[in-house]
Amino acid sequence: MKFLLPGFFVFLPVILLAFYVVVKKKEVTAVYFSRADSLKKLGVSDSRLNVAPFISATVMTLVFFALLRPAKGIVKKEEVQNARDIFVVMDTSISMNAVDISPDRITAAKQNAKDFIKKRVHDKMGLVVFGGAAYIHCPLTFDHTSVLNLIDEIETGMTASNGTAIGDGIAVAVKHLSKSAAKSKIIILLTDGADNSSVLSPEMSSELAKNLDIKIYSVGIGVPGEAKIPVNDPVFGKRLVKIADELNEPLLTKISAMTSGKYFRATSLKELAGIYDIIDKLEETKALSSTYLEYREFEKTLMHLAFLIFCAGNIFRFSLLRRIP
Repeated sequence: MKFLLPGFFVFLPVILLAFYVVVKKKEVTAVYFSRADSLKKLGVSDSRLNVAPFISATVMTLVFFALLRPAKGIVKKEEVQNARDIFVVMDTSISMNAVDISPDRITAAKQNAKDFIKKRVHDKMGLVVFGGAAYIHCPLTFDHTSVLNLIDEIETGMTASNGTAIGDGIAVAVKHLSKSAAKSKIIILLTDGADNSSVLSPEMSSELAKNLDIKIYSVGIGVPGEAKIPVNDPVFGKRLVKIADELNEPLLTKISAMTSGKYFRATSLKELAGIYDIIDKLEETKALSSTYLEYREFEKTLMHLAFLIFCAGNIFRFSLLRRIP
């Protein structure tokens, strides 16, 4: 406990003098009592019924301590020096169901994204999903629990549009990051294909990111060569169908180079986890070592208590006790 305005202690002698005068003051012209005939029965003196001095003294004491602004330190805060705003931009095209990465590409991408977010405790995180179209799945937030839950809801085909709109996915993230005041803004792009349905080309989107100092880390997912995805065949039931490797590595390399980022190729769950670890180290967030106390003040509480005592005391004096002239 400490007083934020200790200078008011210079008025303590004046308060003590006023306290002495109020307590010693006697009312000799009248006696307060609820019923006059009770005086003979109880044999009480007027000094026991004169509560006004004590009410006044209590109120003055509470007001005096309220003016000192008593406060108690309750929370230690740690300021973050270089927190980042990060968007994970994830491909949800049907090809992300390929099983060349266990258990499949989309599940591996989601799990590693969640592991990465759990490490970034000081950063704002957001999600963009894209297939043939792109949209914001989670705006930037410090509420990482909500982000993790929304990652669980990601599934292939969720944009209800076939294709791969890499440029539009980047553009949606850039649009939201353009409003950010963070010193460092990051996009982590995960895809297994080539852009074939964007309104805004990946190069144009990356140029916008570059102009806003947004760094793009591109991650290509999948084993080189043909892969297989599960399909439900109406004749043969569930079976695996081969798909071509359409990953456009030169494009992803160019996107990252334009924005001072880096391109990675993940061909296994372990490699994908390692890539996230590298990004985590490259974009390390450091916290200030200094801490400070957050104070809870009791000034209003004391003033409210003084007011209640003052009101209750006067009700007691002038309502419950009658004045005998």
